[in-house]
Amino acid sequence: MGEVYLARDRDLPRPVALKLLSRALTNDAEVRERFRREADTAARLSHPDIVAVHARGEQDGQLWIAMEYVDGTDVGAVLGEGPLPPAHAVRVVTMTARALDHAHRAGVLHRDVKPANILLARGAQERVLLADFGIAKALDESVGLTRTGEVLASLRYAAPEQFDTDAVVDHRTDVYALGATLFHMLTGTAPYPGTNSAQLIHANLNLPIPAPTSRNPALPPGFDAVIARAMAKDRANRFGSCGELAAAANEALSGAPMPYPAFAPTAAPSPGSNTKGRQIALISAAVVVLVLVLGGAGAAVAIAMRNSAAADQQAQKQETERQQVEDTREAARQAACDFTRVMTNYDYRDLDGYLRSVDAGSTAPFRTEFDSAFPGLRDVMSASRTISTGSAIQCFHKSGNADRAEVTVIANQAITNGTTPTPRNQQISFVMTMVHLDGRWLCSEMNQSK
Repeated sequence: MGEVYLARDRDLPRPVALKLLSRALTNDAEVRERFRREADTAARLSHPDIVAVHARGEQDGQLWIAMEYVDGTDVGAVLGEGPLPPAHAVRVVTMTARALDHAHRAGVLHRDVKPANILLARGAQERVLLADFGIAKALDESVGLTRTGEVLASLRYAAPEQFDTDAVVDHRTDVYALGATLFHMLTGTAPYPGTNSAQLIHANLNLPIPAPTSRNPALPPGFDAVIARAMAKDRANRFGSCGELAAAANEALSGAPMPYPAFAPTAAPSPGSNTKGRQIALISAAVVVLVLVLGGAGAAVAIAMRNSAAADQQAQKQETERQQVEDTREAARQAACDFTRVMTNYDYRDLDGYLRSVDAGSTAPFRTEFDSAFPGLRDVMSASRTISTGSAIQCFHKSGNADRAEVTVIANQAITNGTTPTPRNQQISFVMTMVHLDGRWLCSEMNQSK
């Protein structure tokens, strides 16, 4: 819909993010009204977790909004490097939920919650801010600002009811999108596969809700129940608020028992379902034309949804390819965890066995460097009678391909020696580079996490 520039406030000594409506859309009355609505909506939603709007106006026929400048990045960009550590993902969801619940209490839906609209501000205490209320809608608004058949949402995170142009959406639509965003943060992938709009619509309406542990087995199992409820096809089965979703995510992280039911993640509705948006996907001859206005991009895309069986086949193909990628990532991740276990568990009484185990799980340049340094390490560990025990090892695939992967590792290490028999506990974190050689994943580099 527009471009954003870093500018300086004309009245106060502070930087601002200046959003300009694209000149190509200047004469579109509906787009102009939506642009103004973004400013007015955000301005009345004053909240520390929502990007503030300072002013709006018009210069030479071009509309502009002056917003709070956030020095940082967004969750979407971070996910380009892989999943977030669970604790970080839950914190982001918790802060975003606060912003959304505040908006809902004010009678406003966001309708485009996604990683790219969640900003992370740099600082000693990272701030989390919700941005882009460009397609927000008042809960009591009987006539919207969207054209017939227009779905203003990003399809990877859109709730099923957003594909039914006659359905009345409510705050649980944002609950669904926040749940889908949490899934992406925990696993590094969006919930449903698909390379075009028709596939994504079909997946959201018909495919089973995926379990995050199926893509990231290192996750606490309680997250499966959280996602199953947050992304329930029937919104009556979702959490009653974004705050409830955040509370459940915190419980899953801590391993606390969850007092709510985990609704079965079955997807396809029964033939007698009266939900129009789902029936559309089941009618093989139907052709539904939707106009998608992507939040912040303003690109109108006409799509046709045709044969459900064809969509099924394509979605299955995409799922197979995705699963192959996930299997590769999981193999690299598991190998990194196994090697971390080798590296952090040693006893001065069997250092030869330790060296053999390290060499067996590594390759150059790591193995070369380790073997070169080991004689000196052996002398130190033998003299001090050092024993190390590793535990609570967590590994997260960061990036890579079929032959090479970077894995973030977090672990606890307890070290004792002859002079300090009481274990000295420490948390360690590093990025391990794994390479695939002769059918095995081996450590080739190990660097301290930044």
